[in-house]
Amino acid sequence: MKITDQACHLLDQLLEDEEASCLRLFFAGFGCGEPDIGLTLAEPEADDELHHINSIPVAIDQRITHLTNELIIDGKQTMEGPKFQMFGLPEKDC
Repeated sequence: MKITDQACHLLDQLLEDEEASCLRLFFAGFGCGEPDIGLTLAEPEADDELHHINSIPVAIDQRITHLTNELIIDGKQTMEGPKFQMFGLPEKDC
């Protein structure tokens, strides 16, 4: 998994502003027969895997760790605030 420098700067500021401990990737249900990944600022849960990626503390739900190997998180600042995108997820057949 990679976090781009742009996303890193945005996440670092958000973690400080929200007084959150880490970025958490979690199982967010199924879409088209494949697991969906959710992204939030939250405390890690008991069965999460903990990592530091590009200086960002990241907790990953064990049910989706196999989906995050090639994942890239990018971000940009918009008029509505920071927006993040995930790339490198497996293709879904819908």
